[in-house]
Amino acid sequence: MSSRDLRYQARRALAGRWGVAILAGFLAAFFGGLVNSVSNGISIELDEETMKYFQMSESTIEALFGVALSATTLSLVQFIMGGPVQLGYSHFLLKMHRGEDAQVKDLFSQFYRFAEGFCLYLLRGIFIVLWSMLFVIPGIVASLKYAMTPFILAENPGMTASEAITASKELMDGHKADLFFLQLSFIGWAILNVFTLGIGSLWLVPYINASYAAFYRSICNRLDNVVE
Repeated sequence: MSSRDLRYQARRALAGRWGVAILAGFLAAFFGGLVNSVSNGISIELDEETMKYFQMSESTIEALFGVALSATTLSLVQFIMGGPVQLGYSHFLLKMHRGEDAQVKDLFSQFYRFAEGFCLYLLRGIFIVLWSMLFVIPGIVASLKYAMTPFILAENPGMTASEAITASKELMDGHKADLFFLQLSFIGWAILNVFTLGIGSLWLVPYINASYAAFYRSICNRLDNVVE
């Protein structure tokens, strides 16, 4: 199925459900999104005369400390809750793709599988980071071959995280380029999103993720037909 067809499938699944999809996507990003922190490592020496322009009041220091503490707390919450929330979001997307009554509460429906979700979140992240350390391209390839892991684990309650990762590698064999081109097809929307100051992400995030669900089901249906 082409990227155009997959985007059509995503829009059809979202039709009449944009409100709940936007809320679910926002909550999924809040609780399970990755936090990227980059340290530039730049050191600047300032003399005493220059430093007086950068003196901060006690209230400013307290405010900055509060922001840092809030960011750290959110990062910890995302690290702990990211896995089961990701499973729940995958469950939500697949229900929506099947035309079922997907609800925001589905986002938290997989917490009974907390261990599997956490291990999935942790292992997949480690594998992608390790491949990325080799070079950019291996990191991209790793992210593509592990991309279907949450959907697989969401559909197979008896499967472990490592088994789901292995299944995703096998499922994506020969399909990584297809997913890559699907991702590229959203570049135009991503550029337009910049001009909305990120507000457009509320619509773009569920649109992209719904297309991933369509991609997953397309591959599974294709494999089922081959087996038959």
